[in-house]
Amino acid sequence: MTLSTPSTLHQQDQIKSKLPIAQRFKQKSQNYKLLLAKVLEWTGGQPALTQTLCQLIADAEDAPAVGAETEWFEHLVHHKLIDPWENLPTLEPMRAIRDRLTMRKQRSTKLLQTYQKILEQGAIAADDSPEQKELRLLGLVSKQQDQVKVHNPIYAAAFNQTWLDQAFKKIQSEIEPSDAIFRKTLAELERKLLLSQIEILSRVDNGAEEQKSAQTLYEVLRDVTSQVGDLVSADRASIFLLNDEKTELWSLVAENEAGDFLDIRVRVGEGIAGQVAQAKKVIHIPANVYEDPRAVLVKEFDQKYGYKTENILALPILSETKEVVAVIQFLNKLQAEKLPNSNEAIKPTGFTKLDLERLAKCLLPIRRILESCQSCYKAVRKLQATAALAEATRSLDQINLDTKAILQRVMNTAKKLMNADRSTLWLVDHDQGDLWTEIPGRGEVRCAIGVGFAGYAALTREPMIIPFDLYDHPSAENAKKTDEQTRYRTCSLLCMPVISPEGELLGVTQLVNKRKPGNHPEYSKDDWPTVPDYFKTGFDRNDQQAMQVFNERVGVVLQFVKTHETLKQLGQVKPREAIYNALSVLSSAVADQDDEALHNVLYHVLSFVSQSLSKLLKAEFTTIFLLDAEETEFWSLNLDIGGDASEIRISATLGIAHKILETRATQASHNPQKFNDVLIYKGVSPDKVDGLHNLLLFPVIDQRGKVIAIVRAFNKLQLSIPGLPLEEKIDPRGFSKSDSDYLKICLEPVLPILQACRSFHQEILTIQEQQRALDPLYQAISFVSQSSGNPEELIQKVMQAAKNLTHADRSTLWLIDHRANELWTSIRQSSGAWLETRVPIGEGFVGKVAQTGQALNIPFDLYDHPESKMARKTDQKTRYRTCSLLCMPVLGADGELLGVTQLVNKRRPGNFPEYSAADWPDVPDYLKSSFEEKDQKDMEIFNNQVGVILPEVINRQRSSHRADSLSPSALR
Repeated sequence: MTLSTPSTLHQQDQIKSKLPIAQRFKQKSQNYKLLLAKVLEWTGGQPALTQTLCQLIADAEDAPAVGAETEWFEHLVHHKLIDPWENLPTLEPMRAIRDRLTMRKQRSTKLLQTYQKILEQGAIAADDSPEQKELRLLGLVSKQQDQVKVHNPIYAAAFNQTWLDQAFKKIQSEIEPSDAIFRKTLAELERKLLLSQIEILSRVDNGAEEQKSAQTLYEVLRDVTSQVGDLVSADRASIFLLNDEKTELWSLVAENEAGDFLDIRVRVGEGIAGQVAQAKKVIHIPANVYEDPRAVLVKEFDQKYGYKTENILALPILSETKEVVAVIQFLNKLQAEKLPNSNEAIKPTGFTKLDLERLAKCLLPIRRILESCQSCYKAVRKLQATAALAEATRSLDQINLDTKAILQRVMNTAKKLMNADRSTLWLVDHDQGDLWTEIPGRGEVRCAIGVGFAGYAALTREPMIIPFDLYDHPSAENAKKTDEQTRYRTCSLLCMPVISPEGELLGVTQLVNKRKPGNHPEYSKDDWPTVPDYFKTGFDRNDQQAMQVFNERVGVVLQFVKTHETLKQLGQVKPREAIYNALSVLSSAVADQDDEALHNVLYHVLSFVSQSLSKLLKAEFTTIFLLDAEETEFWSLNLDIGGDASEIRISATLGIAHKILETRATQASHNPQKFNDVLIYKGVSPDKVDGLHNLLLFPVIDQRGKVIAIVRAFNKLQLSIPGLPLEEKIDPRGFSKSDSDYLKICLEPVLPILQACRSFHQEILTIQEQQRALDPLYQAISFVSQSSGNPEELIQKVMQAAKNLTHADRSTLWLIDHRANELWTSIRQSSGAWLETRVPIGEGFVGKVAQTGQALNIPFDLYDHPESKMARKTDQKTRYRTCSLLCMPVLGADGELLGVTQLVNKRRPGNFPEYSAADWPDVPDYLKSSFEEKDQKDMEIFNNQVGVILPEVINRQRSSHRADSLSPSALR
């Protein structure tokens, strides 16, 4: 038998030249050319298939009989290639086609249906549809003239109707994730966010790390959005977070067809999401979206981004206090196509009641993730703003320390922070009543208050954001004229007033042209008035909020410079020292977040002010005590033996400090040693106590008439001759009323600096409190995650981690035994053996938590609780005193109860001994405490992670040991 066409002969010759095994075909059959022709007929020339099939023929143990070559060949193909194709190493390309066909769930349905039509009909008309194009790219089908056919008989036999039926069934089962899988995924995302928050807050020391910090949050939000979208089979999903002012929703994760992030922002009350946020109600438009009057913005966005919305569902995420946290919006319910052998087709009526029910079950973990993301994002942006100004004030020795040079450096960093193309700081000239700035190459430029965008911001003291394109703004004529003169193109603008701590307008920061991310060239005059693509964006509320923090710091700097000028006129302060100390608070604070570094920064500033006041009063030394935010204590900073600043505190509710706080009266004494008061001696080194001759205690009062600090000055000096003993320098008259009056005048310009120190100190405490709050939770989850797979070991790790997390005296993890309807736990004895303990569900505090699934927090004293009888009896047997209790359920990813964590006796901070049985039933002071709301929230997150880990540990235990080698309790 001969080949039928010249082209087939040519292909055969190619195979013979490329495959040495073709020589073996002659030994296999006299009609070896027929075998080669059959190979090409069945593979269509596909390289991997051709080589595999040739090898199978050459390696076959038998040979075809003369005249039976076709039957022998087809039997070989089916039994040696088609049947086992999914396991043949050489057929990876076929498995790649299989995976591409089925990986995209809803979209795969149309792809498979198109292929099914081609398979059934043998060929269909080519129409260049997306499905046909993709099938051709996969190599599964080929275009021949105006027809599309399956590429070869092997593909048709492997991807046959039986395979299609199985693929359709598999896709149908996976079209929507189960609620259990979804909740488990959310738990994993929540854990990912929690473990990354500490790292995020410490990543703002340089620009690259700042991007990584924000990117981590974007990834979590994007993952949450994707998972929620898959849950309800939405083509697109967006999460809109509500800003602090509750005026605007913003989305970081809405994407276009290219997969790019879109910067979508809507005001509350506008658009579908905005209306949902305003009304706190669900909106569902099942069809004809563009005809709905509520969907005007939807149509505009679709036109802008090239999309068509067929149906829409939006629902609010509410906090425990019923306030809006976010809005989730879904576009286009992806309807499952009618599958083969399916009697039920889903009509395109939008989202369903089932979708809402599934979402309702998952709102709590979604809300927790979104609240954490929003909180962390705010902290990152705030730290980034502080870090940016820190960058502006580093290496001050390398520049001239005049005001203009410093402010130019500050605004260059503002450009970097906001990714702006240009930036300017306009300063108020109160004498001339206008704004002025210094522009390189142009010198001093002035602007009347109320004229232009910067002047208008100065007049109204309100921020001004003008998005792209600024030329469309009704007040853009002045900007257009300026651009024509300078050959520059202004596209977007952000102007914000700079206000001093006491409310005085100091200037206006002006940022011009937000730049898109990426490395883009500088704008060229030759391109004017063309707008480059990287200018086609605008500043937003997040930029405004970051600049608000930045401007607050700038206000402190400007006020400090102004104060410096006032003190300088009194001839008491060196200019370099004044400016350097003023700015160091901003340059060092973010570079190192440990307590010592932050306290050293504040000490640097307070020491400078204290030394200045000592010179003004002619006092030997002066200390400033600032009132804390709670107004319960005064604090100051002192150097320890190691040269680091440490915080000292005195009560504002006792002694002389309380008297000054209440009366706002100055106190003075010629013999301070006769007083036994903490305000007199706190922070005074022992070698100076005997040298205290006279004292002045002066209250610093703000504009509201409230005391914010106390200035303590010792030893009024009348002579300053070097070498004289202190006793001879002392003014025997002590501090006088004229000293108080003079100090009052001098403190007026210093007041804003002290207020700034108080604010900055409180901000540091807030940031550190956030980090300290995360640290134990992070450590607890990490500790438990390292479990080896032994249930007893897991119990011990959970108990230890929970104790450390909540400062509990004792802790227990109870696991559920559904068959016995009991809770059990294992406690290691002093001998090293494990003792199993059991409690019926419904009995005792832990049993009731298991029964109800609700947390139980009993404060001190638990013995006052009406159901404490069993606890009392147990305590009498064990000689232990139970004072407070926190029991919380551990739920699996599917919501099933897995166990209960039990924490006993909240311990007060400090190093206290273990409770002794000899002391029973007395209650030590350190156990007279209760678990707080924060403990309960931390344990809720902690238990959530235990619920993820626990089933895995039990399953690993079961799979790695024989059932008879395990204790019965370990398998329950």
